[in-house]
Parts: sequence; structure tokens; C-alpha cells
Amino acid sequence: MSALVTAIRSRVEALLAPLRHRGFRLFFSGQLVFLVGTWMQVVGQAWLVLKLTHSAFLLGVVSALQWSPTLLLSLPADVLADRVPKRVLVIATQTSSLLLAAGLGILTVGGYGTGTSRPPRLCLAS
Repeated sequence: MSALVTAIRSRVEALLAPLRHRGFRLFFSGQLVFLVGTWMQVVGQAWLVLKLTHSAFLLGVVSALQWSPTLLLSLPADVLADRVPKRVLVIATQTSSLLLAAGLGILTVGGYGTGTSRPPRLCLAS
């Protein structure tokens, strides 16, 4: 039985070994916060679209528009990532994500996503 416990313990230690490095802990915690926030925004925006419009079609359009930058900009971004310092690129992309999320929040709280022009605004915000 002790051989099994020793094997499991060595596996767990190997699994957690990267967390011994400060840089990885910072990266991991930053990514955790960013990705949780991103998925909260994706779910919240889909919920808002469905609640305001009651349209499955518009929900699909907004969902497609949310991921279209990833689809369209992946290859050019790969070239850019090879030529620009990584720190500058990460700061620029994270700042742009922050500004877009804040803008969407302001539009939603301010009531600008409601009324007769809400579908175009929701599509633009995505």
C-alpha cells in the first residue's frame, strides 16, 4: 500500500512542480482571472441577447460575431506575435479586451442595448 501512496505523491508533486516558479504562478493566476471573466462575458452577452430579443437567430448571429475576430485574425496575429515583443503584445491585447468589456458593460447598464436599435448595437458590441 505504501508503494501506491508514494507513487501518487510523486505524481502530484510532479504535477504541481511548475507552481514553484513565481512567473508561472503569476501567469496562471492571470489567465485564470481572464478566462473566467471572458466566459462570464460570453454567457452574459448571450443571455442578454436572448432576453431582450427572444430570437434564436440573433443569438446565433451574435455568437458567430463574438468568435469571428479569432477566426479572421489568427494567421495575421501569428505573424505579428513573431515580430513584436511578447510583453507589449500581451499588454495590448489584454487592454483591448478590458476596454471592450467595459464598453459593453456601460452600454448594458446605461440602457443603450434596449429599444428599437438594440439588435444592431448588440451585434456591434459582440
